[in-house]
Amino acid sequence: MNKNILINRLVSFTINKRRGYFKYPNPFKRTLDALSINIKNEFIKNKSPHFIYPEHTDVVIIGGGFIGSSAAFWIKQRTAEGMAVVVIDKDLTFKGTPRNLSQGVLSQHFSQLENIQLSQFSAQFLRKAKQNLNKNIDIQFYPHGYLVLASDKYADNLEKNSRLLTEFGVKNELLSSEQIKKKYPYLNTNDVKLGCLSSESEGVFNANSLLNGYIEKSLETGAKYIDGEVIGFETEDQQHVLMQGVKPMTFKRLTRVAYKTKDGEERFIKFALCIVAAGAESSNIAKLAKIGVGDDLLSVPLPIQKREFNVYSLEGCTGKDKPGLNTPIIMDTSGLWLKRNGLENNLICGQIPLIDPGNSLQNNDYYEQIFKPSLQNRFPTLSNGKIEKIQKEEYDCNTFDDSGILGPHPYHNNLILATGFGRLGVPHSPGIGRAISDLIIDSRFSHTDLTPFSFDRLLLKEPFVEFSIY
Repeated sequence: MNKNILINRLVSFTINKRRGYFKYPNPFKRTLDALSINIKNEFIKNKSPHFIYPEHTDVVIIGGGFIGSSAAFWIKQRTAEGMAVVVIDKDLTFKGTPRNLSQGVLSQHFSQLENIQLSQFSAQFLRKAKQNLNKNIDIQFYPHGYLVLASDKYADNLEKNSRLLTEFGVKNELLSSEQIKKKYPYLNTNDVKLGCLSSESEGVFNANSLLNGYIEKSLETGAKYIDGEVIGFETEDQQHVLMQGVKPMTFKRLTRVAYKTKDGEERFIKFALCIVAAGAESSNIAKLAKIGVGDDLLSVPLPIQKREFNVYSLEGCTGKDKPGLNTPIIMDTSGLWLKRNGLENNLICGQIPLIDPGNSLQNNDYYEQIFKPSLQNRFPTLSNGKIEKIQKEEYDCNTFDDSGILGPHPYHNNLILATGFGRLGVPHSPGIGRAISDLIIDSRFSHTDLTPFSFDRLLLKEPFVEFSIY
């Protein structure tokens, strides 16, 4: 299909839509080191005098992380040489950013169908990672049990979630407090009313290998990656465009993105379509396009902020009640999570950070007031072991409703937002990237309907909330 037709169909779609509406040289570190070396080798040519920076492209993607590189992968898979794709990221070695090692976890425990469907597709994609990406890629996807705990306050929500899972083919079972204690004696279940255990199409995987796979395949199929920092956009007056919510003869279309190379040189790329997938930096990128600082449709900001949290290892867990090899991934009602570190004799755990930035605590206060009490309450025998901080991690949080934002911006109909998915961005990246390619090529979500993630809900003040029990 002619690429101009594809682009016109996307623009038409967006306009019509609005009208109607480790003693840790461990596997993680080794993979990260290999990833950095591989990517650095690929982009060393950027510093070569023979490297030619592209001046125009069909699709420019701002952000080369999981979602940005997944989008590049899927677009090139479907269009091959039919569409030129350029990815811009200010740190292509990925050494300056924590790589979310703890987020290589796949779960289907959700209240929203769209999240369940994204997880189901991810399971299919990860199982066939060598065919989908590269035969040399080792995703290390290990199916694993997943146990969600609920207090009396959230037991009804957990029951509803369980029924939804069953309706859509996810095998799960509800467990009483007594059944949980018998099955996992190291857990304190005094304040647990109910648990939900699933054992199919969920588990752990090596997130860095997945990212490496996206990038390698994207490069192999013709995508270009540029090490640079986006600093602005150029626009073109299109006075003939009439749009609801926009004053007549004032519409400006995004045409070029400006970025600065590592050498401090300012360059521009002309594009037909732009995808913003810059994680916690997405809000700043959006401001460069006047989102949140303009009038009318441009008055609503992109509410993405960075959330940081620590990941810990637990060592020295002894006794007959210590977690064994059959220990599931455990998600507590408090937001505490725990999983085994492969076959190592230690566990990895952490706490989902608070959504409200006004409730943020200093690291030590968070550890003493939130994390440690939760750990001592749920895993009393484990909290006496050695607790060691592995690293600090971060993700992009949508402070409006804590769900991702995906789809064209209501004003900039050639700007697709793909950000704010938080801890689900990594495991759901296969389906999110595919959905972006669907929007561009088919002018609709042709596989999984992710319309509820649209930016429009911010204009309408209609949150799309994932009613998990934590």
